[in-house]
Amino acid sequence: MKYMLTILILTLTLSAYAQTEEVVTNQTIIQLQKAGLGKEVIKTKIQASNCNFDLSTEGLIALKKASIPDDVISVMLAKTSTPATKAQSIPNTENPGITIPSNTGIYFLDSVSNKFIELEPSLLTNQKSGGFGETLKRSVSTLFNAKQRASLSGKEANTKLYTHKPVFLFVFDTTTSGFSNSSSVWSNVQSPNEFFLVTLTVSKNSREIVVGKQNNVKSDMGISDEVKIAMTSKKIRRGVYEVAIAEPMQRGEYCFMFAASSMYGGQSHKVYDFSVR
Repeated sequence: MKYMLTILILTLTLSAYAQTEEVVTNQTIIQLQKAGLGKEVIKTKIQASNCNFDLSTEGLIALKKASIPDDVISVMLAKTSTPATKAQSIPNTENPGITIPSNTGIYFLDSVSNKFIELEPSLLTNQKSGGFGETLKRSVSTLFNAKQRASLSGKEANTKLYTHKPVFLFVFDTTTSGFSNSSSVWSNVQSPNEFFLVTLTVSKNSREIVVGKQNNVKSDMGISDEVKIAMTSKKIRRGVYEVAIAEPMQRGEYCFMFAASSMYGGQSHKVYDFSVR
């Protein structure tokens, strides 16, 4: 009798726990950070939990102000990226047998499995570069241009492409605002033409790109044409585009970024990064 009573209590306890399962939010992550937990512990918590994050521009800025590490925020971004669960055949004769996901996102064609695999988003953070040297030059000459850089954590992307002419697939949600950079004015993206594919420069602990120049007279934001990779797109159907690279890509680090986001400094934005090997 005592044994049966113990089993009953245990069953009721587990049932109650399942009904009140915790949902991890931005505030949860901030609380864990303030409590002194390491980033690996926080990342494991994210991966093992049900999550409901605010990853709009405002949400990302709040996380940065709370000193949440970039790689933790990247895990948050990846957690909210819904995996493709449904697929439909590509309606063209050039790719018979290859299926495309119905979930929004950017995918690359894996030549081994002959399937489109999703590129996970990462966090690009704008920051002013240069130290005392650039400050001194700017004080001497108002025309000296201090470079403003944006960086991604880590020397290489998690996703590796083993081809120099990759094929990508952009899938947009045509019933709502599409997959977006933020909740701001440029979030309603519906075409690959609203993205740049850019080359990243590898530094000691990160990958960087110059997003603007600034002096005492003016500040110019924007991506140089020298780091942009030419690409062509073909509409498969409404909201679905196949994107190809015009020239073979060199071994290196790259990312897709929202074209409009390159015009705004001092912010963090989602990008879709990969390595070519």
